[in-house]
Amino acid sequence: MDKTRLWIIGSVLAMVVVAALGWVLGIQPQLDQSAAADAQTLQVEGTNTASRLALNKLKKDSESLDDLKSQLAAVQTSIPAEAQTPAFMDEITALAAANGLTVTASQITDGAGFVPPVNPAAPAPAAASGTGSTATPTPSPTATPTPTPKPTAVPGMPPAASPLVTKDDFTVIPVSVTVRGAYSNILAFVEAAQKGQRLFLVNGIDVGPAANGPGFDGKVSGFIYVLTTGAQAAPAK
Repeated sequence: MDKTRLWIIGSVLAMVVVAALGWVLGIQPQLDQSAAADAQTLQVEGTNTASRLALNKLKKDSESLDDLKSQLAAVQTSIPAEAQTPAFMDEITALAAANGLTVTASQITDGAGFVPPVNPAAPAPAAASGTGSTATPTPSPTATPTPTPKPTAVPGMPPAASPLVTKDDFTVIPVSVTVRGAYSNILAFVEAAQKGQRLFLVNGIDVGPAANGPGFDGKVSGFIYVLTTGAQAAPAK
């Protein structure tokens, strides 16, 4: 092999080595940096997109802020943070007068903390009668499975939809009001009382002849509620 061919082979090998070193030391790091920059750009763009969506939602919510405040005020009036029974009775008296009735009696007892309804206790299994006999009992026919009983609702205490509603922050106050007047007017009053500003859940109506004079006496019983988040249940005032 002559010197010229050796020089050619050596030159080719040198170029290969130089190209490899150039790739490892120059091009590959640049490609890695470019890939990292692309990944970071995608991450930033994703963060910006999420921020824009959140900002748009905040802007949309701010546009309806007045409506949300009005809804909150209505709810706070319906279920206030204090018993406010005098204000409730003023509303009931006004509704009775608007329907041509007179309030003749009322009673508001102390409130009690809300207790969610629970499943009724399962019946205890019947005890087997021991006679000392070792005889094999005759198998009985297979009975139809009994469906699991549903929770028993406590009167005036609707099941809580959220674990945040507990006996410590939700109070149930029993109320009864007796009004006197025409029968149809009493029914109209009951409907109006359940649509008033204060939530009044009617669970009983007893209508009979008036104790004195014409017309009827209607005793309406039910519950009003107090929501005192983070505080103890408020007693009736």
